Amino acid sequence: MPIHKRLQQQLLDAIDENGETSRAVLLDLVSSTYEQLEKKFARWEKPNGESELLSLGFAEFLETIQCGILFIDSDGKVGHCNKVALEILGLNAKSPRKAFSLKQVMPKLASLKITGKSDRSVAEIEVAPGKLISVHARRAASGMIVTLKDAEAAAPIRNASFMVAEEYQSLFENATCGIYRDGVDGSPIRSNPALVKFNGYSSEAEYRKAVAGSYTSWYVDPARPAHFHHLMKTQGCVKDLVSEVYTHRTREKVWITENAWYVRNEAGVPIYIEGTIQDASERIATLAIIEQQANLDSLTGLASRHKFLNTLESMIKDGKSGFTVYSIDLDRFKPINDIYGHAMGDLVLRTLATKLQSLLREGDLIARLGGDEFAILQSDVVSEAGVAELACKIVAEMRKPIWVQGHNLLVGSSIGIATFPNQGNDAAALLGNADLALYKAKKSGGNTFAMFDAQLRSGLQHRLNVEEELKSALAQNELVLFYQPIVVASTGAIQGYEALMRWQHPIRGLLPPSEFIQIAEDAGLMTELGNWAIKSACQQAAALPSDIKIAVNVSASQFRSASILEALRSSLEETGLDPSRLVLEVTESVILANEAIADTIHANLREMGVLLALDDFGTGYSSLSYLQRFKFDKVKIDRSFVNGMSEIPANLAIVRAIIGIGHDLGIKIIAEGVENEMQAEKLIAEGCTLLQGYYYGKPKPYSEAMADLAVKRLHIHESVVQNGPARAQG
Repeated sequence: MPIHKRLQQQLLDAIDENGETSRAVLLDLVSSTYEQLEKKFARWEKPNGESELLSLGFAEFLETIQCGILFIDSDGKVGHCNKVALEILGLNAKSPRKAFSLKQVMPKLASLKITGKSDRSVAEIEVAPGKLISVHARRAASGMIVTLKDAEAAAPIRNASFMVAEEYQSLFENATCGIYRDGVDGSPIRSNPALVKFNGYSSEAEYRKAVAGSYTSWYVDPARPAHFHHLMKTQGCVKDLVSEVYTHRTREKVWITENAWYVRNEAGVPIYIEGTIQDASERIATLAIIEQQANLDSLTGLASRHKFLNTLESMIKDGKSGFTVYSIDLDRFKPINDIYGHAMGDLVLRTLATKLQSLLREGDLIARLGGDEFAILQSDVVSEAGVAELACKIVAEMRKPIWVQGHNLLVGSSIGIATFPNQGNDAAALLGNADLALYKAKKSGGNTFAMFDAQLRSGLQHRLNVEEELKSALAQNELVLFYQPIVVASTGAIQGYEALMRWQHPIRGLLPPSEFIQIAEDAGLMTELGNWAIKSACQQAAALPSDIKIAVNVSASQFRSASILEALRSSLEETGLDPSRLVLEVTESVILANEAIADTIHANLREMGVLLALDDFGTGYSSLSYLQRFKFDKVKIDRSFVNGMSEIPANLAIVRAIIGIGHDLGIKIIAEGVENEMQAEKLIAEGCTLLQGYYYGKPKPYSEAMADLAVKRLHIHESVVQNGPARAQG
């Protein structure tokens, strides 16, 4: 390609997006072209004195450029200058374009006033009052190229560059975090004042001199530099890397968080590492406090649930075996909390936590999981005898009375045990199985321990299945009420019925309450089921003769719920049933669960006119104060006393005493579980008011019970007409 064609193409390439020629690019192309020509031609001038450049048409090209250009050789000769340059220098623009000495223009250059400099090769010169030109000199192979340009046109770009540079310099100098530029080997090149001060020095020069060659000793962890450079090489940067380092001067240990990145050349090769450093000591201290709070129970000082679970999962992950989980629950903690208050309860928990911890070996972990629940993680114990040894120690120690603020308290504990990996191969399974064993220990009466076995798991699965099916039983109309008669002892006439819930299971058939009531209670479903029973019983009782009463059992959770009162009111209003025909049966345990709530509900029942019966009397605390305090309309003697009247003298004495108390207080006494004529005769002889049991009729569906009622009443009516009043047998 001819030279002038090449230059034209390069000129086009130098035009920027605004349509102007870039000065830097232009200088590069002129310089490179000049050097190429210089190498090509051994002599710069021909015999006729004209430049070889001119002979190639280069002079004409230079005249088209809007800035002044001078070519100066190593001897100070100006080989060529274009018209714009001559005008700026005040030379005769019409004079022949011969090479002339720089000395010819030096007086003019010497008279120019330099007003500012941006770097060593650029200057601003005042050529006339108020008129500035920008002078740029670039060294070439055999001399120098000088460009002259109106400074006003370049001022906005130059000023913007100055502003950006000043902004970045201000950020660098005033930033509160450390900023640095290092070599790729870690040697310091630039460090801002914050980083210098962080390391205990007063100047950048002092800091750079002190730390030169000691980069790797900055980190407390000797492996940290290698880790840092590995991240840089594999990722090209480091983000939020937290490390412990020594401050260079004092060697004080501090924590930092570091961000870094490579600065690369045009070929993509890293030439520097730049980054920021922030003091993270406060952040680490805060995290340590948070971790401590997460790992320790604030009340007892034992490990927290979080710590216990993390340790358990770590031991499983590390492949350790032969360790055992003990799930511990206090037996009589709730009454202490309710009677003496939470402050006393907290003291009891702290006291018992200390006792538990004293029983463990070094290396065993004890945690408070919440409330009155504790857990122990014991390692290196695989034999059943070894596991039982610790469990026995805990049970024995926890049954001892404790003296707290003037009170001698008995608490006790129940323990469930599961061992890894035979009784659970992950944390959830292990804890779940220990809890199942704990449930078994609780059911055994407490103050004991139980080990997990496969039957517990199948029992749990059964409970879960029943629970899930119960949730839809109401919607599917699978629940029904059966009715068992309650008769007048002296006549055998039916006085009322007890409504007993049954579940018509679609697969397992008709299920008695023992199959699902306790599961419903534990699952929190009993309130819904109980309210349904009240509503259904009221609807069916409304169709019975007006002298027939209906008794409905009330569970502990239902009795504690305010919804029972709403269920009663709405059921009575919808059916029009006389409230005095409805009897609610509760046990002593229901009242003990919350006596304050029991008082409130009892008062509301009295206001509504609904009757109240105390069920299973004699099997619980049997506090006579309840009979006076709650003014029960009826009291039921538990079947266990009725069945043993003939064989156990004490049972007969208890039955006789309850009947006597009932007569004295004006309370009707019902004996349940009457199964034969001998029992019936004995109870009648003792003066019992009402009788209930298989001897008088089994629980039956509503339609069958009503048919029996009609037949019985007809039979009694005929007997009275023929023989006069007499006790009719059922």
